[in-house]
Parts: sequence; C-alpha cells; structure tokens
Amino acid sequence: MKETRPTTTVVAIVDDTTQEESVATYKGNEFFSYDLSQTPIQSSLDEISLSFRTLQRNGLLLHTGKSADYVNLSLRSGAVWLVINLGSGAFEALVEPANGKFNDNAWHEVRVTRNLRQVKNDAVRCFAFLVRLVTVSVDGILTTTGYTQEDYTMLGSDDFFYIGGSPNTADLPGSPVSNNFMGCLKDVVYKNNEFRLELSRLAAERDPQVSVHGDLTFRCEDVAALEPVTFDTPAAYLTLPRWKTKKTASISFDFRTTEPSGLLLFSHGDRRLQGPDRQPERQPRADYFAMELLDGFLYLLMDMGSGSIKMKASNKRVNDGEWCHVDFQREGRKGLISVNSRSIPFSANEGSEILDLEGDMYLGGLPEARQGLILPPEVWTAPLNLGYVGCMRDLFMDGRSRDLRRLAEIQSASGVSSFCTRETHIRCGRDVCANGGQCREGWNRHVCDCTSTGYLGPNCESEATVLSYDGSMYLKVTLPLSMHMEAEDVALRFMSQRAFGLLVATTSQDSADTLRLELDGGRVKLTVNLDCIRIDCNLSKGPEMLLAGQKLNDNEWHSVKVVRRGKNLHLSVDNVTVEGHMTGVHTRLEFHNIETGIMTERRFISVVPSNFIGHLQALSFNGVPYLDQCKNGDISYCELNARFGMRRIVADPVTFHSRASCLAFSTLQAYASMHLFFQFKTTSLDGLLLFNSGDGSDFIVVELVKG
Repeated sequence: MKETRPTTTVVAIVDDTTQEESVATYKGNEFFSYDLSQTPIQSSLDEISLSFRTLQRNGLLLHTGKSADYVNLSLRSGAVWLVINLGSGAFEALVEPANGKFNDNAWHEVRVTRNLRQVKNDAVRCFAFLVRLVTVSVDGILTTTGYTQEDYTMLGSDDFFYIGGSPNTADLPGSPVSNNFMGCLKDVVYKNNEFRLELSRLAAERDPQVSVHGDLTFRCEDVAALEPVTFDTPAAYLTLPRWKTKKTASISFDFRTTEPSGLLLFSHGDRRLQGPDRQPERQPRADYFAMELLDGFLYLLMDMGSGSIKMKASNKRVNDGEWCHVDFQREGRKGLISVNSRSIPFSANEGSEILDLEGDMYLGGLPEARQGLILPPEVWTAPLNLGYVGCMRDLFMDGRSRDLRRLAEIQSASGVSSFCTRETHIRCGRDVCANGGQCREGWNRHVCDCTSTGYLGPNCESEATVLSYDGSMYLKVTLPLSMHMEAEDVALRFMSQRAFGLLVATTSQDSADTLRLELDGGRVKLTVNLDCIRIDCNLSKGPEMLLAGQKLNDNEWHSVKVVRRGKNLHLSVDNVTVEGHMTGVHTRLEFHNIETGIMTERRFISVVPSNFIGHLQALSFNGVPYLDQCKNGDISYCELNARFGMRRIVADPVTFHSRASCLAFSTLQAYASMHLFFQFKTTSLDGLLLFNSGDGSDFIVVELVKG
C-alpha cells in the first residue's frame, strides 16, 4: 500500500470590529478557566473565535487540551501563533501582518476552525482515512494550507479552556510563550455542530463552571506596555524579589545591546553544608541561576545541587543592536531555553530536581558590596565586574510581568534610565580617550582602554600611582575571602634594568594555585598553575607558561596584559599578543593574596622568583586598581614597604673605603649561561670591580680602566 504523506492547510482572513460585548481586561496576572470535565465535548467540526487588543508583544490568548490533544493560540513577538495537535503530531501556524505587528492597540478578530473529513484513497479501493482541515484567520493574511491524517474519529476535550493565561503557561503542552496576556479580550466563543459556549459572557456572569483568577475587570481598560529600561553603565543593576523556582519555573525577557559581555541575571540559594559534620565547604557553594553575555554569545548557567551546567544558548552573536527574545522553561532537571525562537533542550546532572534560590535576583549586574553573595566561578562576568550595558524589556517570571521602569523608580537605581534609544553618532571621536587611550564603541557610550597609558579613569584622565621597589620591597594584598575563579583580567606597567624579578603573583596558604607574571631573561613570563591535589579533578600536566617580549630590562615603561577565560590564555606585552591553551582538565584558580615585588608565600613553590627592582604602575586585577586603592586608603588589607612615587632606586648598597677593601662570595655557577647585574659609582679612574677564577685557566674579571 502506498504511504500517504501528511499535508497541512491553514487559511487566514481578518475582521476588525469595535463591539465591546463580554469584554475583560488582563494585566498579566489575571485569567479565567472553564471546566470541561463534567461536560466533555466531542464533534467532527468546531470553531474558536475571539477578539483582542494589546500593546504587549507576547502572551497566551487561549488554550484547551493536554498531552497529545490540544489547541494553543498565542501572541509571540507581535504575531499570532496557532499550535495544534489532535494526536498525530503538533504543527504550528504563524500569521503576521504585512506591515507592523498585531500589538498595535487596535482590535483584531481571530477565528480557528477544525474539521475532520473522511477522504477516499483512489490508489486503494474501498479504503478511506480521516484528515483534518485547519483554518486560522487574522487580518486577511493567507498562510500555508494543507491536511493531515488523523487517528481520532472525533474532535474533543475533557480538560479546561484557559483564557488570557493559566496557572503555569510555560507548562502547557505546545505553548510557544511562557507568560500571560496583557490587554483586552472579548467575545471568546467556542461552538461546534451541537452547542455554543460563549466563554466571555459566562465568565462575566460568574457561571459555576468558570473560575476567575486575579482581579479580572469586565470592561476594556488601557493596559500600558511594559516600558523598557536602559542600563547605562556596568555598575547599574536592579533587584528583583526572590524567584520561587523549586520544581518548575519560567522566565522570559527581551534585551538589546552592542556590548560583547555582561551579566544579565543572577540569583543564588543558601550556602551548602558538606560532610558528616555538616560543616561549610572551604569553597562556598549554593544553588544558582544565571544568564550572561560573553563575547556576544548568550550563556545559561545553573546548579541544582548536583553540579553546575554551562551551555551556549545562542548559535550566533546576539549583540547586534537588535532586540533579542529569550525564553527559559524548566520542569525538574530538564527544560528548554529559546533565543529568537531557536530552542535548545538542557538537562541538569542526575540528582536534585529542586532549584533552591533563597536570595534576591539581580538584573543587569551586581551590587558593589558583595560580602553576602556566593559567586560561582562558572559565572565569569561576576568576578570580571562586567555588568550589562544595554536595554531590557518584557520581563516575565513564571508568567507574571515585572514592571522594570517602576522598579527602577522605586529603587532609585543609579545608572538605570527609562525607555530605550540607540544613538547612531560615533562616540569615539578625536581625543575622547586622553593620554593615548584606545577607544571602542559601546551602547550609547565610549569605552577607553587605558592599559598602555599609565593613566586611569573613564577617559584615562588620572595619572596612575607608581610604586618603587629596591629588591627588598613588596606590596601584598590579602583579600578578605579566598577567591575561586575561572576568568581573570590582569594589567600593569613596569620599568626595570633587571632582567629577572617578580611583577605580580596570586598566592594562597592552602593551595599551589598561582597566576604569576615575572621578568625572566629580559622577557615577560606568565605561569599558571592550577593545583588539583586537594580537589576532585584529574591532575593537570603541570604549570602552563607563556613568554612574550624581548630585552625588556631597558629602563623604559612596558605594558603587560593577561586575559584568561577557562583554558584559554592571552599574554600581551606592548600590544603584541601570544596565545596559549591549557591542557589540564581543571580550570579553577584559588588564591587569597595578590603579591608584587617579592613572593612571600613560598610553601608550594620549588623555585622562588627573583625579587623585583624597578617601578610598577597601574596594576589592575579584574578591573580593580589595587595600587591606587592601597595608596588612597580605599582598602585596609594592604601590606607594603615599597615606596609610592617615582623614586631613585639604590638596591643593597655597600661602600669600599680603601683599595684593600673587598667582599668574598661563593663561586659563581656560570657554566653555559649566566646573568650578572650591578651598579656602581666612583671618582676613581681604575679599579678591580669583580673577579672569579674557575677550573684551569678559566676566569671572569670586570675592571675599570682609565674611567
């Protein structure tokens, strides 16, 4: 027998009307339902009709049915979506106007008809099958048409009609949206060849089979669109009430930016206790939920107690300046995240199905005071201090709207402004960034990179602090808490005549982890060692090293920048970059101290770097200018004997008062290579400065002859 392939028919027509019979206003938290369990419906032909008026882009208009037998009618991105399933698989029909969108605050009538027909198959005599003809009409726009073969002999439902929303819209089978409708609905009617249900009228008359949820107003009132807000700076953020996710959850929003990176959402739960004695972990952990932009891509991050997941939710960059719609839906360990209608399934690790978020949810960034926050290392934008800069709108949490503009007003949120506009003029004009700073275009702002300038500030306008080291001097920042990171940005400038010396290193009393920059033979050497000894991970092959630059001990200023993102390393010296990729499994850096000049924590190191002699300036670790903060007293956990300012450096001086004076040291271990550095001053024309004899006739001598 020849196989019959399914086809689908959808026809579209529009009818505008201004009648206001049986009308109600929905503000995102209201809906009503009609119980069909006592009087299930069955028919070979039926029709659903309604009229709507709204300014909102997304929302559920109507749903009936469950599992593999349902009809869902929604607004999505200003278009009408029909999703229908009668047992043989779901299909979708999209109706869009030729110009504009349906969320134009004008009345639109929608009509959906379903018709089961018996069709003979001419290829096989005496054989017939059922097909479904579906028609959806909105504003006279013709869409695709066809038929599908059916398994059922009748159209039916014994569930509920949900109008304008539901208790959990994200969980409705086939629902393309997760939020309820906002606007006016009228004349919602279901009819078949046996009876007619005027659902809007029954709700207004409080029919016993109708349940009204929320403060549903039975007249049409203007419902303002959810106005967008703009996060003008990386320090701006909004605080939302606790998100009661537990077993199921949904969240959706739109954002728009040209900036490559920024934290969009973050919330965490209570600190977990570990072990039989229920003691806190050395590295604090908690359930968390986050979304962030990294290099233009959207990432979803989550931990429900059985290990974190981090997935790239967009297959292309979404920082193109256009509105991007994000829809997250979860039930237990599984769910979907949709970015501009492209859905990706996700599944958390085996274990807990509860996402336990006890704290506030932060939108657009984090507060400056973060002592009470448990920041997971997987969320890179948090330690990098990369707040989101751009616009956001239409935030719905579990189907309920959040008025971001009103929240910003109530919280007097600094750096959060109403509305969203994209300025077209170029911000990076001539000399916008002072003192040679590099300018890049941001969202309605310019961003100055002051790394190579020796200046700080938004426009590289403030001269950075200089610290002088004579070989016995250091600066050590002991952080209040042990840090655990997978991403770092480090920048500094140095000047030295010495070919060897420690520039900066992260250290810890509890771990061999380190990220270290030092002068090594006139080059800058980056060493990254991630200690797996006390952590449940496979041992890495050892420290990763990168070298950059040549003959940097020339007593001139040189700029250094390190960027690490997980296993990827970038080391730049004077704007020349080398790249590396870490081969070990472990990516987490633990440290408690940031040290310069001398490495004081030496417990886990076999070869101690030479002490630094020279000058350091503009040291920045993840955007924090530690040298300047120590000088200005902004932080109290600095320990130092290095001297602020551009000082003349004399390291370990001695004076020889007579020609008979001398110092004796152990024999130089020169062998194949050796580096020797010293300074002297004298008024004598002649004199022996250094002598070392070796095997046989080998020797080395340095002397002053006739000045």
